[in-house]
Amino acid sequence: MADDAPFFYDIAEIPAASIAQMVEGMEMPEADRHRLYDVFGRDLMTKVILQSPTLSVFHEEAQPGERVKPHRHGTHQITYVLRGSLHYGNRVTSAGMGYYSPDRPYAWTAGDDGAEWIEIHAGQPTLYADD
Repeated sequence: MADDAPFFYDIAEIPAASIAQMVEGMEMPEADRHRLYDVFGRDLMTKVILQSPTLSVFHEEAQPGERVKPHRHGTHQITYVLRGSLHYGNRVTSAGMGYYSPDRPYAWTAGDDGAEWIEIHAGQPTLYADD
């Protein structure tokens, strides 16, 4: 969706894609594909609410115990937890809490009930796992 006109949305009507589905649709060397799976796993589910040069908003869902290794996105980022919890080392964010990253590497593990959150980026995020 573009950010040049107002729009309404229903999260239930936006299609979700797993990391595996998104990566399989990209043209890249097989070694890079496996490296992305190593960092981000295969099962994280993403719904794109808005993706533009100035603002990107995603609805994310992770299963219990799912995790991502240290990475960053090249943008300032806000994460707001809707359900469950995300564990950033010894810090836990649960429903109503969040995390702000000024383009610094971070990692998380979903809690025992999994997690559902909104992720907001100042611009279009890229995946950086080499920091």
